[in-house]
Amino acid sequence: MVLREHLRSEEGRKQLRYAAVSLVFVPLGQVFVQFFHWTTTWPNYQSILVTACLLTIPNYFANKLYVWKDTSKDRLRTQITVFWVAALMGTGFAMGLAQLADHLTEGSSKPVQGLWLFIAQLAGYGIVWVGRYVFLDRVIFKMTHHGEEPDAEELDELHREFPV
Repeated sequence: MVLREHLRSEEGRKQLRYAAVSLVFVPLGQVFVQFFHWTTTWPNYQSILVTACLLTIPNYFANKLYVWKDTSKDRLRTQITVFWVAALMGTGFAMGLAQLADHLTEGSSKPVQGLWLFIAQLAGYGIVWVGRYVFLDRVIFKMTHHGEEPDAEELDELHREFPV
C-alpha cells in the first residue's frame, strides 16, 4: 500500500522515469562496449570511452526531457551539473576497472575478457550511480529542498539514514 502511494507521488513518478531512462541506456552501453570489444583490437578502456562519447549526449537529453521535465530552473542547473560530473566519474571508474580487467585477463579468451569487461563497466558506473543516488539525492537535494533549511523531522530522517 505504501509503495503504491509512493509510485503515485511526484517523487515516485520521477524515480520511475529515472529508472526507465537507465533501463534504456545501461543495456545499450553494454551492447556497444561488447560490440567494440568483439569487432576491434582496441583495449577495453577505449571501448568504454567510445561508448561514453556515443551515449552520453542522448542520455542527457532523455534525462532532460523525461526525468527533469518538472524541475525548477535552479534545481535543473544542479541536476545538469551532477549528471555531467557523474558521467565523467563513471566513465573514469569504468575505464580504470577495464584496464585492471585487461591486465588480469591478459592472454585469456575473448569471452572471458568480455565477461570481465562487463563486470568492470557495471562496477565503475554502479559505484558512481549509487554514490550519486545515496549522497546527492538523499542528502544534498533533501537539504536544499525548495531552497529552505531542513526542518527537525528531515534532519532526524537524515541522521537515521546516515548515522555519524
